[in-house]
Amino acid sequence: MRWNDVYVDAAAVRLGRRESVRQAVAEGRYDAAECAADDLLSVSVVDDTSHADLAVEAARRALSRSRVAHEDFTLVAHVTSSGFQGLDHWSPAAYVQARTVGGRATALQLQQASNGGLGAIDLVAAHVAARPAPGAALITTSDKYHLPMFDRFRSDKGGPRGDGATALVLTRGSGVARLLSSVVISDTTHEGAYRGTRPWATLSGEHGWPVDMRQRLREYLSTGVSVPEVASSIAAGQRAAMEEAMGEAGVRLQDVARFVYPVAGRSVVDWDAVKRDFGVDITQTTWEYGRELGHLGAGDQIAGLAHLLETKAVGPGDKVVLSGLGQGFTFGCAVLEVVAEPEWPEG
Repeated sequence: MRWNDVYVDAAAVRLGRRESVRQAVAEGRYDAAECAADDLLSVSVVDDTSHADLAVEAARRALSRSRVAHEDFTLVAHVTSSGFQGLDHWSPAAYVQARTVGGRATALQLQQASNGGLGAIDLVAAHVAARPAPGAALITTSDKYHLPMFDRFRSDKGGPRGDGATALVLTRGSGVARLLSSVVISDTTHEGAYRGTRPWATLSGEHGWPVDMRQRLREYLSTGVSVPEVASSIAAGQRAAMEEAMGEAGVRLQDVARFVYPVAGRSVVDWDAVKRDFGVDITQTTWEYGRELGHLGAGDQIAGLAHLLETKAVGPGDKVVLSGLGQGFTFGCAVLEVVAEPEWPEG
């Protein structure tokens, strides 16, 4: 979808302490060979703040940077990839709203795995575009990957998880970056890759904790599907979403200043292949930033955008492409043009 009057007014991220991946290896929590192959430096770890409170802190930081009045917010969308937000049967979106913009805005929780941030941008942009100005929406993401439910280094392969929350303000009329287009598409051919073959559980944790994504994938592959088939399908979906969004925005590859990809280890992302097949060099991405944080679940793209704007790595006239994917599989892309230089502190 091409957008004509939707802007990012502010963005922010709330991270934790940096834990060295080499420390995790030394303590036997991260396989040494996998660590070398992934080539990350550290992961973000939040020890004592809840998922929802992380989102509140990120939102407050974004709102302190925004020019939008609280009463002009008509939607608060809270996004998670991991699902559990610290308490069963409650509304974290309402919690975030009550502690940030308040008012009568609609509060929604969204979940689309690691594509949740881009999925929210695509859906929320439609809401903002349909409302008369002034009007705005707040998007937050928040994920933590702690035992006993999830092992950030062992539950999955190739993408050590980091804890953190992000926030984004979308509005009409003006902002620091104009949203040119956004696309979210699905290819459910390999939906079972992260479901496995075991019967449905009747209780949370019935199949055992921590969650074992590797076992689920092994089960799926035992049905006769090959790793290259899955990898090829994922690469094709991500490329299709990017090409569609960039086409709708009228933006060519050579027009793009920076790309924000999902954070994953080099064992998963072959940057040489990315450059060969799509022309994107790793230096044009936020890889160096992401390799200090780990995979933030639904928050990689908003965190990367906030970092680019905070550090002034992009400026007025620059185009930025956000790319994402989530199990299932869904693929998202958003294209933005920076229109103003924000006066934001880093962090």
